[in-house]
Amino acid sequence: MKIRCLPIVAAGLFAAALAPAGAQSVAPPQPEASAPAAKPGPRALTPAEKRNNATAPDESRPEGPVVPQISIPLGRSLPASSKPNLRAPGPAAPASAGSINDAVARCESQADEALRARCRDRLSHQGKPP
Repeated sequence: MKIRCLPIVAAGLFAAALAPAGAQSVAPPQPEASAPAAKPGPRALTPAEKRNNATAPDESRPEGPVVPQISIPLGRSLPASSKPNLRAPGPAAPASAGSINDAVARCESQADEALRARCRDRLSHQGKPP
């Protein structure tokens, strides 16, 4: 493939014709020798300098006794309370909104319709909602 560079050559000749005859190409200015060098990074401290610059640990303590966050028993566990349960188990409380009553769920899980009906009747006589 041939590249046509006639416009580029023509532009270069036109620019050369417009330039004054006495002016030669000007070289870019050279950087001064006294320009500051790039700043070096931080110097690593020697062990002696580290020792001399060390600070003492903070001696402040929290006010009041320290409260443990968790408690892990290490000995034998205490026996269960020997006090008998004085409350007799009564009928289960009715299910609150959003919870499932286990007795009703057992009745509804019966395979036969007659068994489900008998179970519901038994629950209604015990005071539990169907």
